[in-house]
Amino acid sequence: MTKPVANILGVPFTTRGFGETVTHLVERIESGEQMHVLTANPEIVMLANENQAFRTIVEQAYVVPDGIGIVYAAKWTNQPIHERVTGVELVEALMAEADKKQWNVYLLGASPEVIQLAAQKLEQRFPNAHIVGYRDGYFRQDEEEQIVQEIASKKTQLLFVAMGSPKQDQWLARYRDQLQASLMMGVGGTFDVISGKVKRAPMLWQKLNLEWLYRLLATPSRWKRQLAIPRFVWTVLKEKWSNRS
Repeated sequence: MTKPVANILGVPFTTRGFGETVTHLVERIESGEQMHVLTANPEIVMLANENQAFRTIVEQAYVVPDGIGIVYAAKWTNQPIHERVTGVELVEALMAEADKKQWNVYLLGASPEVIQLAAQKLEQRFPNAHIVGYRDGYFRQDEEEQIVQEIASKKTQLLFVAMGSPKQDQWLARYRDQLQASLMMGVGGTFDVISGKVKRAPMLWQKLNLEWLYRLLATPSRWKRQLAIPRFVWTVLKEKWSNRS
């Protein structure tokens, strides 16, 4: 029997494939559970290794492997993660479930233009899902309590938050108990993709597991963030070799 959790540098990842993950999350929502879903790539793993407060957040979340580097690391360390569970695809799959089950959905974050466009596109594609509210991520700290109360009043099954990482997951962890949402998930740049403002890598790049390279070529300013990848690879291999000795 496959273990439900794989440990990559101390971060507990679910080992479920994409379809199994969606099924499992839907079951937990319907059973009345509350959960914080965190999509983690090598950058997030390295941050969790360097920041104890963030590591605590990660350890308490339902962590899915968003990043081919995680799949490779699992292979190198003989752990059963075999496919990515990307944030964009998980949001779309959960929205399809919301459409079937008429769930309430709240969208928070991104720019005013992007969040409005994303809400419109999702309403067109999933007309039976109830988008009960949305607002951009440009708010002051003294507005947070009112935003949290508004979201809580909507009794949402799905809350998607786009503030960039790690801020979005820190925000969700801070207000988790007050938000009253069944599933809370930080979604990074997903609203940019859904709104059409940012194009996802072509399917060939996705199939070749080179989506990270496509994003880097499209946005060269990401290069500093991408430095986490070689550090991650070195740390995983170093740990593997030290466990052998």
